[in-house]
Amino acid sequence: MLDPDDEQVIKDGKEGGAILVTWDRVVRVQAGGLTPIQALDHALEKGEFAQEAKAEVSRLRQLTPSQLTVMADGADKTLTLFHESIQVTSVAATRIRQLRVDQDYSWRAIARYCSREWLAPWGANQIAGMVICEKAAKLLTEDFMEPPWN
Repeated sequence: MLDPDDEQVIKDGKEGGAILVTWDRVVRVQAGGLTPIQALDHALEKGEFAQEAKAEVSRLRQLTPSQLTVMADGADKTLTLFHESIQVTSVAATRIRQLRVDQDYSWRAIARYCSREWLAPWGANQIAGMVICEKAAKLLTEDFMEPPWN
């Protein structure tokens, strides 16, 4: 299930806006399957620079090193904060797995669901959803970056 924020990101990308690059299987599939990086990898495997790869690359926005550093630092601080502050119980882990694996909730949708259920302030923050899934999967002795989680 896509979160409304996921749907807007995909819409923006299809209209030539910000491009979606994510490891989230649910969002990737709904957006058409390939991220720009995957399109490039696919083109390289075929030994050619395929038309779909050219189209994806043309939509990428080039960031300066300082812009990238600011974004990475912010994401790293957010990730650390969520790792320190988000707690997942074994009961919650089972429910989160059901939402993620059985109902195809994106990381944003997981975050929004948990934010509402737990009265937490993060809303549909994708990083919060990743941390929630990571902690839930660990409690269930699974890896949130591997199937069936991702």
